[in-house]
Amino acid sequence: MWKPMLPTLVNEAPSENEWIYQVKYDGYRCGLHWTDQEVKLWSRNGHDLSATFPEIISWCKQHASSFQTHLPLLLDGELVITITDYRTDFEQIQMRSRLKTYINKYSQKRPATFVAFDILQSAAQNIRKKSFSERDQMLSSILDGVMGRIRKAPIFEKWQSIREVVDVHQAEGVVAKQKNAAYAEGKRSKTWLKIKNYRTIPGIVTNWNMENDYLTLQYYQDDALRILGKCKNGLERQEKETLNTFFKRYGQKVNGTTWKVEPSICMDINCLNAKDQEIREPVFNQFRFDIEPTDCNQHTVDQGLAQFPSSVRLSRLEKELFPAVTKLDYLCYLRWVAPFMLPGLKDRRLTLIRYPDGVHEHSFYQKHLPDYAPSFIRAIPGDDGEMDIRCQDLQSLIWFGNHGGLEFHVPFNKINKTDPEEIVFDLDPPSLDQFSIAVHAARLIKEMMEHQGFTPFVKTSGRTGLQIHILIHHMTYNETRTLMEATAKVLVESDPDHFTIERLKKNRGNRLYIDYVQHAPGKTIIAPYSTRATEEATVATPLFWNEVNETLDPRMFTIHTVPTRIKEKGCPFNLVI
Repeated sequence: MWKPMLPTLVNEAPSENEWIYQVKYDGYRCGLHWTDQEVKLWSRNGHDLSATFPEIISWCKQHASSFQTHLPLLLDGELVITITDYRTDFEQIQMRSRLKTYINKYSQKRPATFVAFDILQSAAQNIRKKSFSERDQMLSSILDGVMGRIRKAPIFEKWQSIREVVDVHQAEGVVAKQKNAAYAEGKRSKTWLKIKNYRTIPGIVTNWNMENDYLTLQYYQDDALRILGKCKNGLERQEKETLNTFFKRYGQKVNGTTWKVEPSICMDINCLNAKDQEIREPVFNQFRFDIEPTDCNQHTVDQGLAQFPSSVRLSRLEKELFPAVTKLDYLCYLRWVAPFMLPGLKDRRLTLIRYPDGVHEHSFYQKHLPDYAPSFIRAIPGDDGEMDIRCQDLQSLIWFGNHGGLEFHVPFNKINKTDPEEIVFDLDPPSLDQFSIAVHAARLIKEMMEHQGFTPFVKTSGRTGLQIHILIHHMTYNETRTLMEATAKVLVESDPDHFTIERLKKNRGNRLYIDYVQHAPGKTIIAPYSTRATEEATVATPLFWNEVNETLDPRMFTIHTVPTRIKEKGCPFNLVI
C-alpha cells in the first residue's frame, strides 16, 4: 500500500540552488495506481476513493491507450476542485469525499482534477530512489501537455516567481523540494518543506478551556460580538502562562473547565480561512496590545482574509462606491477576481473610469499616468506624448480600485502589437426590455462563427447587452472588420425588424445595434469581470452558452454574486483571458 512522503512545516522557504518549488494545492492528498486491469485512487490513510471520484477513473480508462507504455503507473498528487490553475476549493472537495449518493451528478457538474506532483512507478519500474529532479523529468515526459482530469503540477525554479503566483491566486502555500532527494515513503522529511500562505486576522479572546487549551475568539459585527472560532496552537509556554494569570485574575469561571473574560485581549491569528464560526488551521501569531477590542471587527477580519498587497495604502474604506457597497466591499471583490481579471488587463493600455466618491457623483476617464502614482504602476508612451497606464499585477489593480476605478476598459490588441488578439461583437439592445433580442443575436453569431471554425465565448456587458469574444491568430484589424461587417449584415438582412448597424441611436428604434465599427485600433471594450457604474454594482460576466436563454438577466451578475458563481461553476473564459 502506498504511503505518502510528508513535508515539514517551516516559516520561511529555502532559497539555495538545490531547491525547486511547487504550489501546495488545497485538496485531498491521493495516490493514483493505474494498471492494465484497473485504476485506483488511494487516500493518504489507505482509503479507496475510486467510487467517490468516478470522473478521474473514467478519464483514465478513456485515455488508457495513450499511457499504455507507462503502465503500471503510480502517481502522487492532490485531488482538487479547481477555481483557478492554482486556487482550489477545499469545501467542495471535502463535500465530494463525503457523498454517498448523487456522486455521478456532482462529478459531471463540478468535476475534480488529479494534480500529479510526483511519480513513484512507471512501467513496473520502482523509481522512488531516483532524485526528485529525475522523477519530475519522467513525470513531465508522461503528462506535459495533458489536459483533462489529470494534469501535472508546474515546477518553479525561483522563489519569487512562485511567491507571486501564490499571492495572486491565494493558493494554500508552497512546497519546496530538494532536487536530489529520494522519495521517503511514509516519512515526514526535511527534504520537502511546506510554507503556508497564511491570512492574518484579528480576534478578541473571550473564553478559555483549561482542559484542552482552546481559546474562543470573537469579533464585532454591527456592534454585537460574534464568534470567530477557536485556536490553541502557536502559543509559547510564557504566553500561555500570561493568559492563565489574566483569566484567573479578571475572568469568571463558567464551569469546571472553562473561563470567560470581558472583551479586552486582542491577538492576531494566522489561518487559511475563517467562516461560519470556524477558523481553518488557526495558529497564534501575536498579541495586539496596540488596538482596542472594537478594532477586531468584520472589516478588519475581511481585510485580513483578503491579503491586500502591503505596498498599497488603503484609504476611506467605509465610503460607499455603490449603494450599500463600501470601498472595502469593492476592493474585496477585486481581490477575489484578480486571477480572472488580470489576464485580460495585462500588457494592454488601460482606460479607467473613476468614481472617487461613488457612482452618484462626478466621474472621469483616466488613460495617462498621474504624477502621484507609485512606482509600481507601469506605463508606456502613448501616441499623444503622454504615458499610458497599464494594470500588470495585483498591487496595481488594488491601487486603481482604491482610487475609485470602477470600470476597466482595454483595447483589442496588446502593447507593441498592431493586430488584435480577439474579435468582440458588441450586441447592444435599446434597453433591458429588449434583452431577449441580444440573446437571439448571440446564438445566431455563435452558430455562424462555429461554422467558420472559430470558438466563440460570451459575456454580459455589465449593462444591457452581450459581448461575444473570439480568440484569433494572424488576423489584422482590416480582416476582422471585414468578417464582422459581413456577419452583421447577414443578420440585418435576415431580420431587419430586430437588428441594425445604424450608429445613430435615434434611428435604431427598438432594434438591437450590432457594433462592429468599435472593433478598431484605439477603441476599447469593458474587461471581463470589471464592474460597471450601476445601482446594482453589476459585473461584465463571462457566461456558459447554456445560460444564454430566455431566462438570462444581466442584473443577476453583481459583485455580490459573481465570486460565489465562479467558485461553484468555474470561469467560462479560461481559454480566452
